[in-house]
Amino acid sequence: MALRDIDSHTRIERRTIAGREARVYLHPHEIRVQWRPGRAVYLGVRVGDRIKNADRDVASARIDEWEVEEITPETVVGRGIKTGERREWDRKALERGLIVGNYATNLTEFATVLVHEVGGHGGRDPYVTVVAYGDNGEKYGRRYRFVDDVGRTVEHQDQDPVVDRLAPEMAAAFDELVVGALEDDGYAVQ
Repeated sequence: MALRDIDSHTRIERRTIAGREARVYLHPHEIRVQWRPGRAVYLGVRVGDRIKNADRDVASARIDEWEVEEITPETVVGRGIKTGERREWDRKALERGLIVGNYATNLTEFATVLVHEVGGHGGRDPYVTVVAYGDNGEKYGRRYRFVDDVGRTVEHQDQDPVVDRLAPEMAAAFDELVVGALEDDGYAVQ
């Protein structure tokens, strides 16, 4: 396991998990795992977040959930949402479990947003797509069509079905983030 200093407070450990490289940020009170290095996909867990025994951030009566109460360099402690029972994980085992899909975490923030203008290939009209990556390892996309001849004013066309299922506060955060990213890239949103 190779360690690399990022700054005076953060170190990264590179691990091979399920045959792939993963980068684990060694923050003592937060889990952050980049499981596809070079891509914007990562998982993050902080105190107050939820851990689920599922491979995705979904809700079901059959899925057990724990609210994270404590994160240390060695362990993670959660309290069962249904039972109130305390659960303790070995931190490295939980980090691995998040990567391989034994566990999932809830969405609490969008960390990376990418804006791409797509040309008129194959007779299709050009459009702009915006993809936001959440700290639950999932991506959320929206497409905008051009409404002017200059190619700078856009309006919402469609979006990934997963965006429709966002909780109201996360949907509002997503909207604000996407519009802000478009405006930062010089587009006007109608």
